[in-house]
This record gives sequence, structure tokens and C-alpha cells, in this order.
Amino acid sequence: MRVGIKLWSTNPDEYVDNAGFADFVEVMAAEMRGIRRFARRPYSYTVHAPHESFGFSPLLNYARSKKLLERAVKAARLLKADWIIMHNVNINAKPNEKTAEEAVKAVVRLVKSSGAGNILIENSCSYTFFKGKDAINYFGYTPEHMKELLQRSGAGFCLDLEHVAVTSHHLGTDFGKEANALIKLKPDYFHLSGTRHATRKHHTSIFDSDLAPDTAKALLKKAGKPVCLETPIDVEQRKREVAFLKKR
Repeated sequence: MRVGIKLWSTNPDEYVDNAGFADFVEVMAAEMRGIRRFARRPYSYTVHAPHESFGFSPLLNYARSKKLLERAVKAARLLKADWIIMHNVNINAKPNEKTAEEAVKAVVRLVKSSGAGNILIENSCSYTFFKGKDAINYFGYTPEHMKELLQRSGAGFCLDLEHVAVTSHHLGTDFGKEANALIKLKPDYFHLSGTRHATRKHHTSIFDSDLAPDTAKALLKKAGKPVCLETPIDVEQRKREVAFLKKR
């Protein structure tokens, strides 16, 4: 199993220079100056397109989303990245038939307009866990919606296991069933980090999580695809996480 770590293009040099213990680095393309800095390091890369924190949502702001994805495509070319990871949409309402169709159309239009053949669409959470309130406003967390997004866009699939854990907790469903239903869509790539539902903490260490690390590891080893850690930027802790996932 190839295990990578996530950094941002704005991270200090101390983290950029000490990433060689991972098999690859996924870079959030927050801005381009930092991307050029990464390009001088001998790492393998994937790129993460700026997400909703930067204003990304193809349904609510297509023009802004297009500019952000264009930045990610440019960064991916500079870094010779294998993949570009892209969130799908937030819709500010519980998905119904009409909003679902509008969401799919917006994502498909954006992916196809990019001209990039290496985009992976990431599954969402079922609610705004990251904002600390129960407002269902994300799309693309069910297997049915993800299948439609992938088939109509022609994109690949990034399965975020933390998002599955948040969704299963919020909906009161079984994590294993939710994860396995999405794995049937044959993801190309995984994201992994921890979450603490009681305190609404996310992107915690895999050793500080409601999702047992052994459970996540078993799923990842069975899938046999690259996984990127979206855990706190702590070099020694991440070394332990990488070693744990790679250990037979």
C-alpha cells in the first residue's frame, strides 16, 4: 500500500523538507508560489483543488469554482501529479430530485470544462460537521449520487473514510456498510484521518479517532489503492501513522 501525507502550498519549509518518509505528497493548491517550491523537491505528488473554504461549489458559484480548479490543474502539471482531487458541491438544502440533478449537472460541466483526464471526485459528508451545526447541505455522500457523478463526469473516485464515518454517525447507520457500498464503486484513491463526534473534531490522528485504526487499515489493505493521511501536521506522529498502515 502506498501511503502519502497532505500538505498545503502555504506550509512552512520545515514540513515541505521533511516529507520524504511518505510515498507521495498531496498538495492543497492554496496558491501557486508554494507549488513552485514543492516542484523543487524530489517527491511524487497528487494535488487537491481548493475546496469550499476557498469558495468552491460548482452549483452555488460556478465561475469561482472554475478558477480554483484551473489553479489545481496548473499545479498538477507543474508537479507532474498523478491525480487532482476535487470536492463536489454544497447545496444549502437537503438533496431532493431537483437539486440532485442540478448538482450533478454542475459538477459534470466543471469536470469536462477542465480538460484534465486525471480528476478524482471526493465523496462528501451528510451534514456540516465542519461548521459545528446540523445543517444538511452537502451532496455526493450516498453511493447512488456518487455513482451518477462518476458515470456522467467520467472522473475517478477518491473515497474519504472520515467523511463516511461522519455520515454514518449522523444518519445512525453502520460505518462498515456505508464504506463497503462506496468501495463497490472502485475508488482509485483514499483519504484517511480521525474524527471525534462528541467534540466535533475532525482531521485528528488515526490513533485519536472514533474510527478504529485497525478497521480503516483492513479496508485499505483490501482495496490496495493509495491512501493519503489528512491528519495533523506533526512529522513524528505522521511517521508512526505511515509505519502502522504499511506494516504487514
